[in-house]
Amino acid sequence: MFLKKVFGLALISGVAFSGALKAQTPTAPMVTPMVDVDITYMVVGPQGQHLHQRMRWNANLWRQRVDPEGLPSIMITDYRAHKLMVLDTQAHTAVVSVAPGDGLTAPGVPASGSWKQVGPATIVGQPCMIWESVDTDKQPTDFCYTTDGLLLGATQGGRLVVQASSVNRVAQSPDLFDPPLGYHRIDPAK
Repeated sequence: MFLKKVFGLALISGVAFSGALKAQTPTAPMVTPMVDVDITYMVVGPQGQHLHQRMRWNANLWRQRVDPEGLPSIMITDYRAHKLMVLDTQAHTAVVSVAPGDGLTAPGVPASGSWKQVGPATIVGQPCMIWESVDTDKQPTDFCYTTDGLLLGATQGGRLVVQASSVNRVAQSPDLFDPPLGYHRIDPAK
């Protein structure tokens, strides 16, 4: 969409050494993938229904592709150009607009805002750290991020919101982040 972290107290020659450890203890997670990845998520809808979506990320291009299961649309975001492209797979159109949000936290840079580290977890065999913060709607949320910036899960008030069901750190072809041949591009009027 990760750096190794050391927790606890290091002992050197039988003397407690905590100063360097405090400098290494992160104050916020990495929230943007630092590697190419293909993740399938289970998303819990407002009425408790389970929806699935596939998210792919190309770390060199800073591009994300989201394929919601059962919908005729694909969302491709180019974070460097700050553009969102919504592909309609039935009409073969690509509608381009400004990407929502304030921008992307660069890969390898800790997230801004207020974060509190809660503790480690494992989701689909992947270690992650649970962090308390707020979502984009300012709702208190617990997020589980890997050290290389992959979101593996999120809960609000103890209710599951999203959780990874598969994680594959594999190269993502740049072609996945462009509309297929034959798609008509539609740019919004300025």
